[in-house]
Amino acid sequence: MTQSFFIPLKFSRLISLFFAFVWSVVALAIGINTVVTANKDKKRIEAQVPSFAKVSLNATDVSVAGAVATIASVFVAFLSVGYIVLMIVDANTRSGVSTRTLPLQYISLSFLALWLFASAIPVSLFVNTRSAKLSVSIAGIPISDRTLQLILDALKLSTAYKDLNYLRLLAIFPWIAFVFTLVAAVVSFLASSSAHKNANADETPMVSKAEAKPRERSPAV
Repeated sequence: MTQSFFIPLKFSRLISLFFAFVWSVVALAIGINTVVTANKDKKRIEAQVPSFAKVSLNATDVSVAGAVATIASVFVAFLSVGYIVLMIVDANTRSGVSTRTLPLQYISLSFLALWLFASAIPVSLFVNTRSAKLSVSIAGIPISDRTLQLILDALKLSTAYKDLNYLRLLAIFPWIAFVFTLVAAVVSFLASSSAHKNANADETPMVSKAEAKPRERSPAV
């Protein structure tokens, strides 16, 4: 059947899926870099404190939110490249599998776009308004926040998330991945609608011919 060989919006889908893949990989790389750099910063702060002092640095809020966005980016990258492979397979084998799975494609991409959107909001909010919780104690006696701030200023260190470049990037790139994932979802939806219309158009002539077939006359009595 001809509709099996029809690949709707082929180039638009390839381009949108490619950019969704690229930016989700970039967002994933930023997420991994954030974890690595944050650990280095924590060790650097601990190295500046005397060995007899106990340091506690808590950045759980932005870490958890960033991890959720990073996981969403992993799924976007995986599905985008998978859907691209399906289209390449279709172009060579004409199996029609990439067209038949279009509803699954736009539903899954829409879900991931929503996931990225929901996780990017708290990341941006935390980075712009919050700081890591730093506490230092000596011989079990905690140092006051004001004293800690003076020490940090003297060492030219900051616990504010917005002052850390890698956290600013973490707040930006999930939004870019969200936009291109949403575009890929919309293009897949339009392709699904186009495939449905094409299938109906192929069926209409057959129905018309069946209706146009003349009825046989009954023999006269």
